[in-house]
Amino acid sequence: TDPQKVLPTLVSRCQRFGLKPIPDELIVTRLQLIATAEGIQADPAALACIARLADGGMRDAQSILDQMISFCGTTVTEPDVLEVYGLVSAAQVAELAGAVAAGDQRRIVALVDACDAAGRDLVRLLTDLQAVFRTALLDAIARGGRSDQLGGIALTTEQLTRLLDALREGEGGVKRGLAEKINFEVTLLRAVEASRARAIDSLLKELTALAEEAPAADEKKKA
Repeated sequence: TDPQKVLPTLVSRCQRFGLKPIPDELIVTRLQLIATAEGIQADPAALACIARLADGGMRDAQSILDQMISFCGTTVTEPDVLEVYGLVSAAQVAELAGAVAAGDQRRIVALVDACDAAGRDLVRLLTDLQAVFRTALLDAIARGGRSDQLGGIALTTEQLTRLLDALREGEGGVKRGLAEKINFEVTLLRAVEASRARAIDSLLKELTALAEEAPAADEKKKA
C-alpha cells in the first residue's frame, strides 16, 4: 500500500507488482454477489457509496461492507453508509458541484453549512468534487472544449482546468488546517474565482485575432 516506506535493502530483494485501482462498477458487482450469497439486502446506492469510499481497493470495500453488516444487520441502505462514514450523497455532491460551476456563492456556503452540521467528512467531499470536475473536464476535451455536465452550466476546458487546480491547491489546507470548514469554503470560493478568470495568453490570442480582422473589415467598407 505504501511502497515508499519499504527500505531500499528490502526492495532490492523483491519483485514488485503494481496493481491498479479497481473500477467502482466492478467493485459494486462483486459486493452485490457477496451480499446475495450472504442473504443481505443491500441497496445499489449503498454499494456505490462503499465503492467510492474504498478508492479502488476490493479488500477495503469488502471490509467496509462487513462493518456495515455488523452495524445494520441484514439490510444495508445508502443513508446508513452515509451516516456511519460521514459521506455526502452523490446527489448532494452533484448539487454542490453545480453551485460551484454556476458561481453561486450563497448556495455554496449554505450547502457547506448543511454538510458540516450533519457531520460530513469535508476532506472526502473535496475528493469527490475533484472527481466530478475531472469527469467534466474529460467530457469537455472529448466534445471539443466545452462541457455542460455540471447542472447544465457550460464550462470550457480552460475553466475546468483552473477550477481543478484551485481545488488541488486548497487540499492541503483542508486536510491539515485548524479550521477545516473555513478552509473548505475558501477553497471552493477561490475555485469559483479561478474558473471566472481568463488566461493572459488566451486574451492575447483573441486581441490579436480582432486586430487582424479590423483592417480587413475597413477595406471591405472602403470597397
